[in-house]
Amino acid sequence: MRTLLIASLLVPTIAHAEIEFPPESMRREPIVVAVTDTDAAVEPAGTVTATVTPNPTRRGKWIEPYGAIAGGVHLQSLHQPADVKTQEQNPTVAVSRLGIRGGTGPYVTFASEFEASLGGPMGYGSSVWEGQAAIAIRDQYVRYARAGWSIAAGRVADPASYDYVSAHLGDLLYTDLYTRDPLLYSGADRGNGLYGSYQVTKYLTVGATFHSTNPTGITGTLAIGGKLQPFDRPFYLAAAQVGNSQNNLPDQNLHIYFGSPSLLFRSEHLEAKAEVQIYSLDTQQSITDDQSIRGYNLRLGARAHLDTPAGELSPFANVSRNKNEILDPTDSKYRLAELFRSYTFSTGVDLNLRDRSGVGASYAVVDTREPAQHVREHYLNLGASYWVEAGFALGLRGSIFAQQISGETMTTGARSVFMTARLVLD
Repeated sequence: MRTLLIASLLVPTIAHAEIEFPPESMRREPIVVAVTDTDAAVEPAGTVTATVTPNPTRRGKWIEPYGAIAGGVHLQSLHQPADVKTQEQNPTVAVSRLGIRGGTGPYVTFASEFEASLGGPMGYGSSVWEGQAAIAIRDQYVRYARAGWSIAAGRVADPASYDYVSAHLGDLLYTDLYTRDPLLYSGADRGNGLYGSYQVTKYLTVGATFHSTNPTGITGTLAIGGKLQPFDRPFYLAAAQVGNSQNNLPDQNLHIYFGSPSLLFRSEHLEAKAEVQIYSLDTQQSITDDQSIRGYNLRLGARAHLDTPAGELSPFANVSRNKNEILDPTDSKYRLAELFRSYTFSTGVDLNLRDRSGVGASYAVVDTREPAQHVREHYLNLGASYWVEAGFALGLRGSIFAQQISGETMTTGARSVFMTARLVLD
């Protein structure tokens, strides 16, 4: 019976069918990585980014806008236990981003971008009169680049930490459950910190990211697991105070140190990245004899660009492996003997049939293990995008999510169809 339920969720049936993230044009980024903006390799191919290329001939100050607006209809079918009474909502959804980028002189550039969020992973939380469900801060940094070196400070994104994804599945800018969550659980990292890089050769760039901040100050914290009562992950312990404290700030009693050396390779027909994320999280800054959560996350990814009679074919694959220590759920002075272990694997392909228009498919699995619990989540997407004009596209996507939890006989999840339109200002 359980096998039949899993199969029913994983069969793509399109006919029945805040933290934040990344699309938009199928434009391939330049081969030279180090001289582009820190976000240039962060967003999947086709995403609006704050790409700013230093230009030695440029003088004075300059500034320009960039962003994207996406919206449409989300049709859904839920598969929940009998005691859960949630019904399908089929919401009309919207997400938008608007930013400015610019520079002063030939080597100094900056970017500042905000996002009006989708309203949660299913798009239920949007509002108007009481304010948008969330205004997310994305790019907020200043950057200096010269002679192959670059350093950015502020709210920055780590280009090696984002998985390769299908450009034709980004109709809602990768902010929904089916496209966002695999990125977060694999270690996608954007937040308050520093990012530096050096272009070793025409194709190879080395980079490093460093954060010292509250766990909610970076998205990379989501990869860390282990229960801290009553929350499933340390990130949510810090985030629980938002909206509840007098100043609406996250719990200031938590602090994380997070570092990520990386390698990025890019040629005409192949892209690849490798990174190790190392971290130490203190959950009780108010005491000195507590234990910290230490761990690491190994990441690899690759994507090819192949010319075929039908158009450009771009297969990709990503894998990450995370291990971290677990504290006693009720007393941070003690560590458990067991470790939290997780891995993510994703793969997919894009076929560009005409200019930027085409079809794409992806599959991702997130597997987590901790004492007395084993959870496996599956994400399947199949979609197409048609670019009516240079900056305007229509999208159609079918998505499936399935969750298996040890000790439970029923596989739960959801199936959705998205029909969208998006405008890209780049």
